Amino acid sequence: MAVRREEEMPEESPATLKEILYARELRANCQRRLLAEFGRPLISFTLNITGGRKAFPLAERTFREGKRLIARELERAGIPVAVYREDCGRTGYAGFYAVDAGAERVKRLTAAIEESGPLGRLFDIDVLRRDGTKVSREDIGLPERTCLICGKPALLCSRSAAHPVEEVVRKTQEIMRSCFQEQYAGRVAQSAVRAMLYEVAVTPKPGLVDREGNGAHRDMDIFTFFDSISALAPCFRRFVQEGLDFRGEPRKLLASCRYSGLLAEDAMFRATGGVNTHKGLIFSLGVLCAAMGYLHGNGLPEDMDAVLEACSEIAAPARGELEKAPKGPPTHGEKAYSECGFSGARGEAAKGFPHVKSIALPLLRSLRKAGLSPNDAGVAVLLHLISRVDDTNAVSRSGLATYRAVQSEVQKCLSETSEPKELLNLARGLNEKFISLNISPGGCADLLAVTFFLSFLFPGPQ
Repeated sequence: MAVRREEEMPEESPATLKEILYARELRANCQRRLLAEFGRPLISFTLNITGGRKAFPLAERTFREGKRLIARELERAGIPVAVYREDCGRTGYAGFYAVDAGAERVKRLTAAIEESGPLGRLFDIDVLRRDGTKVSREDIGLPERTCLICGKPALLCSRSAAHPVEEVVRKTQEIMRSCFQEQYAGRVAQSAVRAMLYEVAVTPKPGLVDREGNGAHRDMDIFTFFDSISALAPCFRRFVQEGLDFRGEPRKLLASCRYSGLLAEDAMFRATGGVNTHKGLIFSLGVLCAAMGYLHGNGLPEDMDAVLEACSEIAAPARGELEKAPKGPPTHGEKAYSECGFSGARGEAAKGFPHVKSIALPLLRSLRKAGLSPNDAGVAVLLHLISRVDDTNAVSRSGLATYRAVQSEVQKCLSETSEPKELLNLARGLNEKFISLNISPGGCADLLAVTFFLSFLFPGPQ
């Protein structure tokens, strides 16, 4: 898999000092025209970027984020925008808003944006009164802004050239990159947590914990799952970050993530009092989160096929470990592989989650498009997974012959009906049978969660 990093991508060449000064003059003229034409206070939004390179992908993204925050705060405060003008080019990015509100009130809103976090430190949001005078931070009782490097007053460091331009540029880009990586990691991790919540909430699920009961389990209920999911939430962000930071072949990323996986298992066991609720899903969603981070951090395409291909490469070493004799007591997955040839979560990930890609996700999308709720669509998807997947958890509890017989029964029922109500009744009836046979298709439940996860990040055709 070829690596293309963001810093290697072509960008705008640096603007000259003459161009920068001329752009400032043009923007000042734009401010005067808008004040004269609309007679309202004016917001002037630019970025604090030192040096001649004002236009590059991260800067453009930072400007768009600033625009989004300004628009959100104005809307939240009920302040109408009479007109918006924008000037973007090699000399940087600028936005101008004529607004219907008092200048001091607007300055308080925009100052809050500047103070909201590291990225806000790069926003330069001036507010001009109707007469063109600027509302200062001192006017609204705020101290002057501080230097990115040393924390002293920014104006003092700027006038004295206290820090090399290269150092300030490096710090500026570091703030941008770190902020957007954190946002990305949070979005992906949130999808993982949401998928886990959807999976446990889907009801009825044969032999599994759901909103109506514990299935074939005596040591856990839905609240045990809630405890586990809450503890795992920050762990998935860590998996994404591992991928974002990794430079190298994806096959080597698994070793980098292994310790994070152990920490996630520790968090789960602490939250559940030693009950294994999500060990397989920690692996599956962990690999997916790392794959997402790897593609994003290396500037590679992030479509679903690329993510699943990256998963296949990342998980390949784990699939190979099944061929070796276990170093300690064999896990359920290792035992199922040695006795039945089932490769479990490791095999699914190493193959790029084929059952999710070819069966579960297309079915979920089609059922949701047809108007089914996430619950009813999830029940149908789970039944199809049970009918097709070699589930190591189910086999370890009931034996291969019993599980194959149940699979045949489910396949027959699915061939005879696709009506949502009938599928719900089928799942409820199977639940009683699975409980009596001690069957819990936990591997299929994990794949249902993976299906939800991918559906959140890649909704598909609408």
